[in-house]
Amino acid sequence: MSDFNEDFEEFEIVTMTDEDTNEEIEFAIIDNTKHKGNRYLLVVESNSIDDEESEALILKEVSLEGSDVTYALVEDDDEFDEVADIFSKNGEEYDVEL
Repeated sequence: MSDFNEDFEEFEIVTMTDEDTNEEIEFAIIDNTKHKGNRYLLVVESNSIDDEESEALILKEVSLEGSDVTYALVEDDDEFDEVADIFSKNGEEYDVEL
């Protein structure tokens, strides 16, 4: 994974709440795309953005109410593979492990 710290200020940050622990976790948005009418984000936890072992996650927009957006992890294997392929085609711009 490349050193994102230099460009960290350029990344938009989203905060999500873990439903099990109610812990708030900040994610840096590395990329986003639309596929089959849905919006997806490629994110990495902002506190581990410099960690070479950190992994990126793919989040899917599941609801939009005003300025509040709800995202969820992509759990369907086929959907994940399709979206991961889209992000990997942009992989020359960033070096993340899905």
